[in-house]
Amino acid sequence: MLTDGASNSTAQDATPRVGDVSLGSTVCFKVEETIFEVTRNRFTEYSEIFADMFLMPGAEGSHEGRDKENPIFLEGYEAADFAALVKVLYPSPNDMVTGSYMLTKEEWVGVLNLSTRWQMNMLRDLAITALSALSLTPVEKVTLARAHKIVKWLKEGLSAIVVEEETLQPDELEAHLGLRTAFRLVWIQNQLSPKAAPRVADPSDLRITLGSLGCHRLGCDHVPILDIQDCKSCRQPIANDDPLYPTTSVPVGSTVRCAYTGGRIQLYVNFLALGCKHCSKCPYPDLFSMTCPLCKIETPSTSMKLVLPSPAPFPPATDTVTAKVEEVFKEELASYASWNQ
Repeated sequence: MLTDGASNSTAQDATPRVGDVSLGSTVCFKVEETIFEVTRNRFTEYSEIFADMFLMPGAEGSHEGRDKENPIFLEGYEAADFAALVKVLYPSPNDMVTGSYMLTKEEWVGVLNLSTRWQMNMLRDLAITALSALSLTPVEKVTLARAHKIVKWLKEGLSAIVVEEETLQPDELEAHLGLRTAFRLVWIQNQLSPKAAPRVADPSDLRITLGSLGCHRLGCDHVPILDIQDCKSCRQPIANDDPLYPTTSVPVGSTVRCAYTGGRIQLYVNFLALGCKHCSKCPYPDLFSMTCPLCKIETPSTSMKLVLPSPAPFPPATDTVTAKVEEVFKEELASYASWNQ
């Protein structure tokens, strides 16, 4: 028995004592109409705001938050956002096994919102990383960046809006991002778009055909506006893709004129100054105007719009766009400098 006792004593001495386990006291929060009863330690660990709140003089003796009948009321917050934050602060066993949180985009936005407002920097970084892996639209990035002071999303979102093929219209930009931002983005697009006027000093450089002559109303671009099968001067057939040349009887400078309308450069052609490829005379010398079959607007024969094939667009380099965004929005970006993201 003595031997057994000595053995037990030796075994007990060799085994380290398991320390006491305490998850801390619970606290009850009320968000909207929902009560959340959680352990206090997670909030004090990840947020200095909550740590300071619970250390305030008189906090220990207060009954507020100790039970469901006396919860701490968090006014101005949404229960759905708080529930999402609780999921991250108190992960489920499945979250621990898989190493990931099963949260929706809306839930991660809720986590981002509260972690930013309560200075939970580690959870804020986690939410930004999770949302970056999801499909955020450029407008969503800008909106979330401004709400939560995220520099990289603001630059990425604004840059994407500048170069995306289906650019939002000014009224859409105003509704989503504000009028000031809309004007700035349109200005950046204009700065990065080629503005050089087409060559019009020598009209022979342009390939003018019946099929390229359209309605002169801005925004219509209907082609062809003419329906001519035969030249009225020589009676020879003319196809829509046959070239038309400046006649020798009309000064070259009056054949094509350039105008800057609607924010873009546009060419207008004097049809009466163009000649048939067979006889070099105007194919329809008595034609002074015609009605557009699409918009029903009268187009003078001396001012037909030249609609040229659009070349494939060459979007500006990403670093060029980003540099321009940083230049135009530098003050706003600088105001986010105190945040890590």
